[in-house]
Amino acid sequence: MTARNIGLLICVAVGSLAFTARAVAAEGSIAVTNFKDGETIRYSTPLLMGSIADDKADKITVINESSKRPSREMTGLAYKGRFKALADLVPGENKLLLSAGGTSLPFKLVFKPQTNPYLIRAVYFTNSAGDTGYLSPVPNDKQDSLDKVSTAMLLMQSFSAECMNQQGFGRKTFNVDLEPDGRVKVFVVKGPQAPGAPNSRPSADVIHKAIDEQARRPLTHDLVILGRGCGYTAVGGGGLALFGGTCIYSWPSNIQEAQAAFMDDRPIDPNQFHIDAVGRNVFWANSSTCIGACLHEIDHTFGVPHSRDPFCIMTRGIDHFNRFFTLVEPPSARNPKPTNFSDKEIARYTTVSAANLACSRFFALDERKYSDKGSTQIAYNAEKQEITVTSDLGIAFVGLEVPYARPGAEYCIPIDPNKPAPKEMTIPAKEWERFKGKPFQVRVIDVDDHGTVDRDPLKAQAAPKS
Repeated sequence: MTARNIGLLICVAVGSLAFTARAVAAEGSIAVTNFKDGETIRYSTPLLMGSIADDKADKITVINESSKRPSREMTGLAYKGRFKALADLVPGENKLLLSAGGTSLPFKLVFKPQTNPYLIRAVYFTNSAGDTGYLSPVPNDKQDSLDKVSTAMLLMQSFSAECMNQQGFGRKTFNVDLEPDGRVKVFVVKGPQAPGAPNSRPSADVIHKAIDEQARRPLTHDLVILGRGCGYTAVGGGGLALFGGTCIYSWPSNIQEAQAAFMDDRPIDPNQFHIDAVGRNVFWANSSTCIGACLHEIDHTFGVPHSRDPFCIMTRGIDHFNRFFTLVEPPSARNPKPTNFSDKEIARYTTVSAANLACSRFFALDERKYSDKGSTQIAYNAEKQEITVTSDLGIAFVGLEVPYARPGAEYCIPIDPNKPAPKEMTIPAKEWERFKGKPFQVRVIDVDDHGTVDRDPLKAQAAPKS
């Protein structure tokens, strides 16, 4: 889809879009609403959001005057006085120039790379020949699978940072290994299956062994994209997130194309190509669900359970990952017209998921020392009808959930991230009344990322009330 078609699609869409906390631009001006001028961030691909006084503008241009990369000039989306635009930052100060509707805004952001040694690494797992190709409906497809995975990693990192900030934790996000040109390093790891062998997913043990032999790195969780012949799945845990690569033909090849990819309504024939788009069967939906699912599985490697919120990335929010980067949703096989959506209908992290991620070592931003031993304890006092949680290191997270967080987590005890972590917390009976006599568990994480779970809190409910 061309930039002209993207703009036309946005212009013809009808309805209204909520703009929460909108800063109204003065006549002829542009206002960035989610960043402060001169702000320092710890990731390279921020999504700028804001307002444009000219509500007929259908695009916005962001030029990074501090960059010499091909991505120094990016074209973002605008609709009815709102805009969303990605920028590609270089380390240090970045002088940005935003232009739309005949006006411009100079804006500065500082990119300070993380020093956190805990990384999320991208791995493309192939057959024994190292084949990184894929089937595609795109004529003369460049077969640039590694570039697509790299771009997806940057989008997931950007989404996580903004959503964490919206939940009050600052722009915390996972760290990635960047090439000098700003791309994420993607490691090709060869598996044992021969080219042309029956399509089957290798076991986690086989994948771990191959990574250890060919690309070993400590303090790393791996997003493993399964190449041709290696099966299709979506699963995460134990430091390994697996996702099948048969749908990556629809993913953007670089950050400049990312927002356009989420506006691409070209149909895909399900009888000829694999689609993972919950029946919507168009390029943008395939990209949304698949990239969203990759992030979902990465978050599982941090111990984050499923959510009860349908728009959380830890549930079916993966299908709405595209909406984070766009302002209106293009047509699909399930809906022949453009769809307007509110800010409440965009993929997000719920409070409980964000609070869980905030205490992960992988979201620490900077290197620091950790204790090797956790000291968290959970105790129930039958006489006082209270659950007491203690930790010598400090308590970062306390969640109340159904056992094994099935069907999902939905509540955690509020802990102010801007204050020193408490070493003791008391949970009164009124907190578990929400479970109405059904089983629940207490899940605790201390500030050094040690987790403790009490899956037998029925002793609290079974105890006679005084």
